[in-house]
Amino acid sequence: MKMSENSELTIRVKRLAQDLGAKIVGVAKADSFKEAPEGQRPKDILKDAKSVVVLAIPLLKGAVRSAPSREYLLNYSVLNQELNTISTKVARFLESEGYEAVAIPASSPYNTKENRGDLSHRHAAVLAGIGCLGRNNLLITKDYGPRVRLTSIVTNAPLTGDPPIPENFCKECDLCVKNCPVNALETGLTDKKKCISHMKKVGKKLDTSELICGVCVKVCAIGK
Repeated sequence: MKMSENSELTIRVKRLAQDLGAKIVGVAKADSFKEAPEGQRPKDILKDAKSVVVLAIPLLKGAVRSAPSREYLLNYSVLNQELNTISTKVARFLESEGYEAVAIPASSPYNTKENRGDLSHRHAAVLAGIGCLGRNNLLITKDYGPRVRLTSIVTNAPLTGDPPIPENFCKECDLCVKNCPVNALETGLTDKKKCISHMKKVGKKLDTSELICGVCVKVCAIGK
């Protein structure tokens, strides 16, 4: 059976991202973001968006085990930079193929008032079949749990989408809820004020202006 042009381009995009260092790559259709808040949908970024490519790279195990620490923060930051580089190169490749693409920052810059980015990478990753949302409200992957960093690329290329995974890896063991230093996960939603306030205090204690914790990432039993 002859492969469609869209499927062939999708394979090339995924292969390029993996060759550049992405460990997991998925594609979500832009129309599947209908439940996302207004202003955080692919078509708010690129009016004729058709696809969202989502990339993931796992954090180093040793860095996660040391959290909260400057070493964990360094690995977190380096992976964000690495993802930004990969996503820009993938976007450039898509443009060389005659399409437009926008690489969304892996972390900052973002809306600091609401502590959110222009597109939710974790929700995009769920729609792209990379994982599910856990009790810590982070993306949970089968092989790495929440110990990954993410980024996304919005494009008007009509790529072949991946189906969301049918299973939930998070079995509600409550390890993240019980171990949160400030009980920010007790309601099933993340209390952002508690979380951010705590991360600021930890950052100050570690002599850095960055927000840092990672406990809910470290204790998760999935993917260990």
